[in-house]
Amino acid sequence: MIVVAVIAYATIAENPPVPDDMPVIPHIDKLIHAIMFGGLAGAVMFDIRRSGKVLAKGTVVAVCLGCAVAGAADELVQAFLTVRRAGDVWDWVADCVGIAVAAFTAPSAIGAVLARCRRKR
Repeated sequence: MIVVAVIAYATIAENPPVPDDMPVIPHIDKLIHAIMFGGLAGAVMFDIRRSGKVLAKGTVVAVCLGCAVAGAADELVQAFLTVRRAGDVWDWVADCVGIAVAAFTAPSAIGAVLARCRRKR
């Protein structure tokens, strides 16, 4: 829930003021979107695995689809319910790229983390 709250705040709150001496990095918002939604997918998969359930391919696909729907809903909220934000299909594409990266990397990383935690007990 904390990850969802951070994403909601970061994507719906007004854009923070940027200092004049801050360098502009082109398309950094796309990287941030990929990290946020890849992190969301990874967090959900971690919670599922930590609860003792198997992280099967079907489960990973379901998590990824759910996160992609959440990303689309986030863009729709920005487009229709905020004044200073705008929905952007490319932000959603970046969300999906981050989710796809998490789909391929999170299961093995989660397994390694949980195995290491079991060894320490």
